[in-house]
Parts: sequence; C-alpha cells; structure tokens
Amino acid sequence: MNMNNGVTKAPKYLPHMQHKDVISMGMEPLDSHRWIEPDADYPQFLEHKLSLKELQQEHIFEALPSAYEAQVELAFELKQHLLNQHSHLYCPLADGLSYLPNGIELAGTSTHPLWQASLWVADDLLIMQKLDGHYCLTAASLCSPSHWHLAQKIGQSMAKIHDPVPTLHQKLTPKIDRFFDHLMVGKPIQRFNWSLQANTNLAQFPEDKRIYPANTPLYYRCERQTLTRLPQTNAIAFTIRVYVSPMMSLTQVPNALTQLKLSIDAMPKAVAGYKEIIYFAPALQKYFSDLSSLKG
Repeated sequence: MNMNNGVTKAPKYLPHMQHKDVISMGMEPLDSHRWIEPDADYPQFLEHKLSLKELQQEHIFEALPSAYEAQVELAFELKQHLLNQHSHLYCPLADGLSYLPNGIELAGTSTHPLWQASLWVADDLLIMQKLDGHYCLTAASLCSPSHWHLAQKIGQSMAKIHDPVPTLHQKLTPKIDRFFDHLMVGKPIQRFNWSLQANTNLAQFPEDKRIYPANTPLYYRCERQTLTRLPQTNAIAFTIRVYVSPMMSLTQVPNALTQLKLSIDAMPKAVAGYKEIIYFAPALQKYFSDLSSLKG
C-alpha cells in the first residue's frame, strides 16, 4: 500500500492524465541516468519474485537459447547502471550486488543471468530480438504481468503478442515495428500504461471475467516501461515497473479522478472490455459519484 504516516500518498505516475487515448504509443525520451528508478519498495518486490519462484505455480522465467548472450549483456549493463547511478543503494560483489539499506546479497549466475539480474531491481526484465524480420520476445523474467502468461508469449513477435489489444494493429503495429528499428544505443525511451484492479497483487494473471460489486475497493495500476538498445548484441531491453495505488490516492492530485472518468467514458467498448473497465463499473460509482466534493 502506498502510505506515508497513515496518509495515502499520491501515485508517482498518472499516465491517464498525459495520454487521453488509452491505446497509444506514448513514447518519450528518457535520460539514461533514470533508466531504473530504485525506491524504498524494492524489498517488497524482491520478496514477491522469490515467493513466486519458490511456489513454481506460474512460468515467471523463460528464455530461448539464442538469447543467452543478450541476457549476459543486459545483466552487465544493469549492474553498471546501478553501481554508477545508485551507489548509495548498491555495492559490488564478486559476481553480483549487495543492496546496502538492508545488506541483502544478490549473487549473479551464469545459468540464468536475466533471472538473477531481475532480483537486483523491482522491475521485470524482458529481451526482444529481431528474428526473421520481426521483433520477438526471446527472454523474460516476468513476475508482475498484467493479465498475460509468459509461457504463451515467449518466442512470439510483438504483433502476435499484442493480438488481444483492440484497435492496436490498425493504429500502432506499423509504428511499433518502425520504432524498434530506429531505437538507438544510448537513447532509451519510456512509456506508461494504466489499468484498474480489485486487489493489491503485483501479479495479475488472466482469470475468469466477473462483475465487481459496488463495495469492492479498487486500485490504480501503472506500468512504467523502458526500452533500451543493448550495444553489443543489438537486442532491446524492455523493463516494466509496476505501481499499485488505492483509488482514493488519486484525490491527492487535482483533477486526477475527473480525468480518469473522462478517459473511461471516452473508451471504445472493445477497449473497455479488454481493460475490464466494464466489470469495474459498479465499484467505480463510489469514486465518481460526487466528484465536485473532491479536492480539485
């Protein structure tokens, strides 16, 4: 929960206020110093990842053999970034890192370097490579998915992965392919997604659709995504950091709830179904019923 001395803090990011069209590229240049943004919630994410690994209930790590060199390179680049840009939080071990605030030792591994590197940060780590003319998902450590299974997507092209997203092929698929081709080393990009959920779980796996009743607490889920071209293998590193905030935390930002309602009202029916907004409609009413009384 995003709390501070008993007070609900405002969400760090509110992408619905910047990009009114929910199905949009929303790409923006990123200072390479801000590739990864560690914060005090990191230990929670580490525990989450290790718990999923121990339970072995879901496929949270997959890699094609051809992605091994890219795994090694991403782990190397990430380690250097954390040591150079966040030396107040990390110091080197022989093959890994130590997280200084609580002394956690995070070893590296030659067997699954991407999985081990993903334990250094809150973000999930994915690798995309061009195979037969198409950018494909070739390796991933994915512990906080937004309603998809890694095992069903590994090895697939980005177009195939995005098949379930309404209107995306018509609007964005050609742009995505061109964007990947022109992504340059040293010029990372970030973008954001948002959705709603009825619990605080970081991992949102696909489940049967159901209507959430009016008394269901809702949460605002934001994904901060970054894309970075790796210099040696030419693979693309794709990071995903998830933020989950109580819906009422949006009242801390002027017009945030109003803009959310406007975004939802403007959604095409197919998009609202894909994002499951239609199933949250009864539960949303308590947040939208008296917007005039809210701050902003």
